[in-house]
Amino acid sequence: MASIFKSIFSKNGSANSTLAVKHTEEVDRKDVTEELFVEKKPVMEDGFMSSNKGILAIYHYLEGDFESKGFNDAMISPDESYKQENIRLIRYDLEIIIQKVRIYHDSLLKEMDFHIASRSRAGLVDLVEELKSRKTDLMEHIQKVNAIESSLMSNSGYCERAMLSYQRGFMKGMASITQASLLSKAL
Repeated sequence: MASIFKSIFSKNGSANSTLAVKHTEEVDRKDVTEELFVEKKPVMEDGFMSSNKGILAIYHYLEGDFESKGFNDAMISPDESYKQENIRLIRYDLEIIIQKVRIYHDSLLKEMDFHIASRSRAGLVDLVEELKSRKTDLMEHIQKVNAIESSLMSNSGYCERAMLSYQRGFMKGMASITQASLLSKAL
């Protein structure tokens, strides 16, 4: 081992690069590729929000298959506290999506207001009217987001649907475990 270091470093302490390269070429080893250790995924700003902007992101989340998720979670751990934790996670995930949508809407609203003002000064009447129409649509979406957030806080509406669906799936999973383990045994 000491001979390796002596061959790599000369007496004055500087690296002898030709010997180092020669030594690494002589070493019998298998080349380990980067793909073996690093999983490469396409870089996106946010996997969920990149394809769904605005209120559609909330609807997409609420349309998810929470019943299957509940069933699978029951198969992992049929415990009431585990179920309650996952219901809380559904709520928290929805709160995060709502906040992302609010940020997106606020940014879009500011951008629209800027374009309305600047295009109005330029005398582009038709374009300004089209922007105002889109702003009206955006304001309706903002009101719907407010309503969804209120229903989340009161456990009603669309948000309650997701949680009930999860609970139903969890109960089906627990029933399936009981049927498979106890009811199938001969007495």
